[in-house]
This record gives sequence, C-alpha cells and structure tokens, in this order.
Amino acid sequence: MWSKFKKSQFRIPNMDYRQEGAYFITICTKKRFHFFGEIKNRHLTMSPIGEIAKACWLEIEAHFPNVHLREFIVMPDHMHGVIVIDKSVIRNENDLLLKENRFQNIGSQSISSIVGSYKSAVSRKSRLINPAFGWQSRFHDRVVRSSTELARIENYISKNVENYNKKR
Repeated sequence: MWSKFKKSQFRIPNMDYRQEGAYFITICTKKRFHFFGEIKNRHLTMSPIGEIAKACWLEIEAHFPNVHLREFIVMPDHMHGVIVIDKSVIRNENDLLLKENRFQNIGSQSISSIVGSYKSAVSRKSRLINPAFGWQSRFHDRVVRSSTELARIENYISKNVENYNKKR
C-alpha cells in the first residue's frame, strides 16, 4: 500500500525545509527492533547503540551551525526530537573543524540532510556493534506552528518513557 505514495505526498507542498523554524522529528529503527534499549518499570535502560544514537543527536549542533536542539528522547525502537533551524545563530566555524567529521551532506542545511546525516553517523558506528542495525527508510517530520504546539510536543517527548507501555 505505501509503495504507491511518493515521499512528496508526506510533505507540505512548496515548503522549503531549510527555512527557519522548529521541526518535530521521529525516526524509527528497522522493523521497530529494540536496538536502543528496553523500558522496564517506566525506566529506559539504553544499550550501547542507544548511547551512540544519543551522542550523535547531541553532536548535530556541532555539524550544523544554524541548528539548535530542544527536547529529545531515545526510545527502544525510535527517537523523537525537536530541531530548530535558526539562521541568526552562527557558531565559530573553527570549532567545527576541530570535531571529527562524522556527518555527511552538511551543505544543504535542510531537515532531510540533517536527519540523513544523523542516521548515517549512527548507522556507521552501530554496525560495528551489531551489523544488523538499521533504520526505517523514511522519517516523520512535523513543522511546529506555534509556541503552544511546541510546548505540547516537548511535553509529549518528556513523558514518552512514562507513557510507553500504555500505548502497547
């Protein structure tokens, strides 16, 4: 069923996903396998691959100077995060040169290139631990339209571990 839909049908028509604003991102592992850890008694115990996913997420700002991160969570089989593109934020580019360049395609500064680079970095490191690691081919993004919506999304993210078993 999904194969008949094109990626563009999941996006806002004529939207430039490089423009300033907040974006709510959800990325799932291949077949929703629990590569990132387990939740027991409303507590997430992260696996080494989960730690990689978290560390690479936190590195996004170092590789994309016009981006800052807000609330995020790594769950057993997916992760949620809010990425803010803010072109008024310019970090010292010399700081970027000191970091190991684990991210690819940092030129376009679009949500797709940011998430694609993140997924690539996590995949490279994670496959050293488990060669079966993989992501679903796409990711979900939502343009955050107001501060009220941003607060609701960040609340959802912060309570994700607590509510995880309620959804299952």
